[in-house]
Amino acid sequence: MLGKLMKYEWKATWKFILIANLMITVMTIMANVTVKLDFFSYEQPNVIQFIAIMVMMTYILSMFAMIIGVAIFLVYRFYTSTYSDQGYLLHTLPVDKHHIIIAKVLVSALWIILCEFIMYLSVIILVAANGEVFETLKDGMDSIISITISETATVRGFAVVMSLVAFLFSLFAKLLKVTACISLGQLSANHKLLVSILYYFGIYIVQQILGVIYLAFIAAINKNNSFYDMYGWESMLVSGIVYSVVFYLITWYVMDKKLNLE
Repeated sequence: MLGKLMKYEWKATWKFILIANLMITVMTIMANVTVKLDFFSYEQPNVIQFIAIMVMMTYILSMFAMIIGVAIFLVYRFYTSTYSDQGYLLHTLPVDKHHIIIAKVLVSALWIILCEFIMYLSVIILVAANGEVFETLKDGMDSIISITISETATVRGFAVVMSLVAFLFSLFAKLLKVTACISLGQLSANHKLLVSILYYFGIYIVQQILGVIYLAFIAAINKNNSFYDMYGWESMLVSGIVYSVVFYLITWYVMDKKLNLE
């Protein structure tokens, strides 16, 4: 049943995500052409330079539009499919609430990872269009690789893998925080969306306070540690797992025990 829910969620969201990524692809091609043809050169007519500037500005704005648009779309999708009119149909199905939450979070996470990959690839392609900048970054990457491939290569490789795992749990925590806030908002008799937003900012403030307390505590017990050592993948992984579990349980409890689709 989990697979069917994920397939349904995938079909319900792929069109918007495809359009967003196509927009980035088109803008990447246009920006790449302006860089390769040296439209920014002072030797070019003012009109050509103006067009190049507008293309680059549109490219940057399209990045922001994609980030914000995809985030709003996924949040709206969760709300409408679970706590609005569509939620009646979903919750009448003989499906475990755990499967509903997991399916939505996993599909959203996959879409976000795909979008981030497209964005990073877009930046790499654009940087590669400028030979000097690309060579500088390449030399920097060669230095990093030479450092990694050393006597401590196994340790560093493990750290890279665990950093990726920590990133995934951090992503899950962020997504589940949204589902938890939306779920908590449904407990309110009125202004459910507004209450959900207030919950989100309230939880965000609490997380920031806890983060400051943690850093202060670690700094107090080990003054020789660098900032990176104090807040490496270990802390990111632990906080990601803890927050994921807490927000997941909140979402499940409201959805399973306090569901109120008025």
